[in-house]
Amino acid sequence: MKPRQRPWKWLLVGLVVIVVAGLALLLPHQLGTSSELRDRVAASLSDWSGGTVTLTEPLEVRYFPPSLRGGFVLSNATNLPAIRTVTAPDFKVTLDFPELLMGRVELDALRLGQPTITLKETAGKGAGDQPFAAMLADALIDPPLEALRIRRGTVKWASGKPLIGKLDIRLSAHGRSGVLAALGSFDFNGEDVAFSLDSGKIKETDAGKAAPVTMKVTSEPVTARFSGTVDAADGLEGSGDMETVLPDARRFLNWVGVAIPEGDSLKNVAASGTVHWSGSTMTFDDGTFELDGNEAVGLFSLTASARPRVEGTLAFETLILDPYFGGGDASAQEIAGFDGFLLKHLDADLRVSAGEMSAAGLKLGRGGFTINAKGGTISGEIGELDLCGGQAAGRVGLDLSGARTVASMVGTLSDIAIDTCLQPFALGVPLKGLSTLKLDVSSGGTTHGELVRGLVGEVKITAQNGAVPIDFPELSATSSSESDGWSRGAGTAFTSLDADCSLSAGHLWCRSFRMQTPRGLVSGSGGMDVAQQTLDWDFLIADPVAPLDASQLVMETPPRVTLHGSLSDPLIQRANRPTLGAGSPEIDPKSTSAAPH
Repeated sequence: MKPRQRPWKWLLVGLVVIVVAGLALLLPHQLGTSSELRDRVAASLSDWSGGTVTLTEPLEVRYFPPSLRGGFVLSNATNLPAIRTVTAPDFKVTLDFPELLMGRVELDALRLGQPTITLKETAGKGAGDQPFAAMLADALIDPPLEALRIRRGTVKWASGKPLIGKLDIRLSAHGRSGVLAALGSFDFNGEDVAFSLDSGKIKETDAGKAAPVTMKVTSEPVTARFSGTVDAADGLEGSGDMETVLPDARRFLNWVGVAIPEGDSLKNVAASGTVHWSGSTMTFDDGTFELDGNEAVGLFSLTASARPRVEGTLAFETLILDPYFGGGDASAQEIAGFDGFLLKHLDADLRVSAGEMSAAGLKLGRGGFTINAKGGTISGEIGELDLCGGQAAGRVGLDLSGARTVASMVGTLSDIAIDTCLQPFALGVPLKGLSTLKLDVSSGGTTHGELVRGLVGEVKITAQNGAVPIDFPELSATSSSESDGWSRGAGTAFTSLDADCSLSAGHLWCRSFRMQTPRGLVSGSGGMDVAQQTLDWDFLIADPVAPLDASQLVMETPPRVTLHGSLSDPLIQRANRPTLGAGSPEIDPKSTSAAPH
């Protein structure tokens, strides 16, 4: 530096010293004492919140840069109706320096360290007649500061029950138009949640106030993105585009406080599309959904409450029903009863259609059904469902509201291929034919086993052009003939089959069985233990030579065949001729008396 420049250097230094000294003398004069400054800051925050703000000792006041630090207490904030109190042992507020020079107190940024935010039990309701949403919008339009920082905060209810822990948030407000950006994280019920929010300018609308909002929430139970408009009128409402992914919806529901047992269903759930939400109800007007590997389109809504409610009309290309019929071994089901049944814990009004359905390996084809559930009482109606080449229709009822489950079913299976329907169950019974089955059954119990053992009702079976795996011609020709297991290579063909049956105490009893073969009639009666899958039948075969009249029914009983044992491998044998006058199953004397083939 040249010698002639040194005086200017010292002159500049001296000027800076004079300015600093002047500010040091001016600021206290403009703002008053530290206690007066504290009161002015507290008053500014009190006016905005509509409550009482107290800045507690020890309090530290700095003028360069201008700030206050101490303790913080907020109570009775009428403009923030959800909040009862806010207390923080570590509080710091920085002030706008140019405004201080003019003698005005303008808050620049607020930091709360380890605050405890206590919510009212009636959080969400405004004071007086003003709705909470409108009051919140008013508060955002004219915030008293530009930035808010919360570190290691806790949110709890007035009862003391914790809601959120490890709250960390950075909030920046841009001017007085409601534009803000928020970024942070918190702990909710043991899961870390990260979030970001950007809100545009709040505008007046016919219904109230509205602002564009973009929001993202990320956690292990749920990931959600929303971009649209939020309205603040009688309540918070929004509409826009949304994407949601839940790896396990049961885990999510338990996480948010809805008690749902573990199960095989509601995995890999995803929803996207145009959404509208109002209060606690969210509706996808035209959404795309994924659920347990199934994909659907349609309308779907969810109302969040202690008992959630789902409503919708969903169309699937392919619907696999296996996850919704439970899983695990039989002993586990006996112990758990019906607690794992999803609709015991949800209310529902659903209409479902599919181009193709399957359950337990059974291809069901095209069809649709409805489900209604309320308070554990469930009803369903099946439309025209393609089943085994035929169709199924009927109604199902299930009452899970009490300790004892009550179930009922009324339905018709028309023109179904018997062998196709039996194949997925691996029963090893080679029946064939087209059958129609009408049933009206009910049951009750506390476990799956009790439901099976408690079955009662009526079942009527008709079939045409099939075959049964019993070689009646061979059995009628030899008096001592018997067979271990079904006759898989030499059965008996029939043109028609009719059986009138009833269910009682878990036993299917067919009081009348008539099967017309090409060369004669087989009649009889018998039944099956549904739970044990055991058979006990008695058949009569028409005389192969001559018709029977009424007297011959007593004097000359037709050949008799018995069938008993397990369903998969029964013992079939020609029975000894009964003694004179012994009872036997009824046979129609007017039927054709020829040996079956």
